[in-house]
Amino acid sequence: MRRRLVAVCVLVSIGSSAAAERLTRNASNAIRGEGSAIQLLIDRGMERSGTFRELAARLDGSDVTVYVRYSRCGGGVPACLLWASAAGGVRRLLVKVDGVGRPQNDLIALLAHELQHANEVASSPSIRDLASFQEVFAARGWRSGDGFETAEAKAITRRVTAELSR
Repeated sequence: MRRRLVAVCVLVSIGSSAAAERLTRNASNAIRGEGSAIQLLIDRGMERSGTFRELAARLDGSDVTVYVRYSRCGGGVPACLLWASAAGGVRRLLVKVDGVGRPQNDLIALLAHELQHANEVASSPSIRDLASFQEVFAARGWRSGDGFETAEAKAITRRVTAELSR
């Protein structure tokens, strides 16, 4: 009787460790989905794109936390990065993704594009508020509609799209 109980405990422990390892491997502390549907999109990006995982890993090593939600952006763009706040040594950003009528691969590529912008914030310690956010992006890229764009983020979109199409 004891042997069977021990064996069951070991199997449960191994199963839990494998699940925990999978979650740890695919999870990012810096990227937080607001709701299960957007979290599923983040998880799919982590599973299917090495570039997506690299973007997440760089954010994990920074003082930036990115909150992601399904929502519309101004100006008719399909995704956007917004300044939220800086307090307690953490800079917070919000990514909105308009998920209506778009295939999952397109949504993952859009999210990766915005995560590149978040990494651009992470690599610019002078960004501490909305004014410095806008100033740095104006210097780094170009005005695009109501916001800014960078060549690096455009390149990430192309790279992740190619990875997902394989």
